[in-house]
Amino acid sequence: MNPMLSSHQQRTICSQLGIVRLELLYKATIHGFTGAAFHERCDTHSPTLSVGYNDSGYVFGGYTRKPFSKSGQYMYDDQAFLFTFSGEMLLKYPVTNSSYALYMDPDSGPDFGGALTLVKDSQAKVSGKSGNRYSYNAADVHGNNLNLTECEVYQLKVAPEFEKPWRPVIWESEKRTEMMDSIKLYSPMVNSVSQVRVLLIGPVGAGKSSFFNSINSVFRGHVTNQASTGCSASSLTTQVSSYEGYNNQFTDMQYTCMYVIYRYIQLLAALSDCKQLSCWSDMLFKKAEWVKYINYICTFICVMKNSHHL
Repeated sequence: MNPMLSSHQQRTICSQLGIVRLELLYKATIHGFTGAAFHERCDTHSPTLSVGYNDSGYVFGGYTRKPFSKSGQYMYDDQAFLFTFSGEMLLKYPVTNSSYALYMDPDSGPDFGGALTLVKDSQAKVSGKSGNRYSYNAADVHGNNLNLTECEVYQLKVAPEFEKPWRPVIWESEKRTEMMDSIKLYSPMVNSVSQVRVLLIGPVGAGKSSFFNSINSVFRGHVTNQASTGCSASSLTTQVSSYEGYNNQFTDMQYTCMYVIYRYIQLLAALSDCKQLSCWSDMLFKKAEWVKYINYICTFICVMKNSHHL
């Protein structure tokens, strides 16, 4: 089944509810505009998001943590809310009487305490009004158009931060030894090149100098600030500078940090494939969000090591 709720709308709603994803359970144009079809597909599933669509272009509905049933009773839910989209913006109307947040109507679709009912009495209709259970303006929610063109019910499921591992990481001792040896024994492939140089390029405030200081601190065993860093409207680095890395035998802690830095560089390489920000997926933005923490982690390790806590 293809969801009618757009990707942007799904992301907007999920951002209000934690790290979750939506799984479509019921689609009225496929399963039928009937209470029986709704309950067959949705009962016992929770939490759920119910969405109605009308031919005036309104997208609206409600959220509940409680599973639906055909008990004919009201259900308590202090986290339930109604919603509508106003352009790209989500408008929420939280429950005001939690004891009557839901009504388990066996003949209808999702019923939010009588304030909003989708597929009312097994028809492609919306029913309900604002009151002491939910307070809203009907003209804002569905434009007073009570004819449904579609009704969908989604179950919210906890989603991992990433759907699958970004990159496989092997933490076996053999892999660690291999990485250590590759760093120890590395030499440029061209004899005329005496040392490897890495050019860091990025916008003001990206953390290029901090990145170097983090690496330098790891290999020196204490916090250093060889490259100027700080906050400024313009760059603190005003010319290209070359810094030599500290040449010494690596400790186990330094190898661990080197692995973190190695992953940092892999991340930058992955992000650099995108020519424009508009090309970036949400997943890449999540990856990029972690970049700024790497410098802090390396510095913290150095501080702890220098104070004999490691």
